[in-house]
Amino acid sequence: MDLNLSGKTALISGASAGIGRVTAKTLAREGVQTIVVARKASALEELAEEISADGHRPPLVIVDDLLDGDSFERVTAKVMGEFGGVDIVVNNLGQARPFDLDTTEEDWSEAFRLNFDTPRRLTTPFIAGMQERGFGRVICLTATSEPSHVSGSLTSKGAVLMWAKGLARMVMKDGITVNCVSPGYLMTEQIRNNFIPQFVPTAEDQQAWLEREIPARRFGDPADAANLITYLASPLAGYVTGQRVYVDGGWNRHV
Repeated sequence: MDLNLSGKTALISGASAGIGRVTAKTLAREGVQTIVVARKASALEELAEEISADGHRPPLVIVDDLLDGDSFERVTAKVMGEFGGVDIVVNNLGQARPFDLDTTEEDWSEAFRLNFDTPRRLTTPFIAGMQERGFGRVICLTATSEPSHVSGSLTSKGAVLMWAKGLARMVMKDGITVNCVSPGYLMTEQIRNNFIPQFVPTAEDQQAWLEREIPARRFGDPADAANLITYLASPLAGYVTGQRVYVDGGWNRHV
């Protein structure tokens, strides 16, 4: 299916690994000029080489730390200088942060800077250009609504949901959609390196957990989220906005 994305420009944060990396490659296959942002220069350069080797437009690589408050001006200046704006923003930055009852204010502030301030500040400078062109897509990666503990990540990503819903109401008239994607247990580096060794270290543990928790009976793949993100970024999804879509194999139990 032709998603009519050829010639569009997309900014993807957290693009050095996992869902962000696969999303950049998936959008590039659809003819999108990608702009990839992360802290790891070597991983971004490797990604750029892979995209180019596949015969697609080489991405603009921006190495920066979005926890640095000045980074947003730097990223915006580079993007504007190169392309004059973007059509698509994929906010993929985030990190799991289980907290205790005595978690410090500094840790809480950092969680909100990473998970809430980053998508808001990375998106806002490009909204005016989207309005002028009559087309725009904002897609935010969020988290489950079923927390089992106090979490800086889940709490701050909950704020992203409310921000995205309000923004969607404001800009739909200008041809801009705003949606959230909530991935479940996709086989990313965080799942492979953290969740599996800590909670389901053996093949038997994994199978028992999957049969108990995931109706699909398997871990997902980052491509499962990337494919949905790519569809939501396309003109074909022009009447889908203000939504939160799960990609989790049926893991979440609530309606």
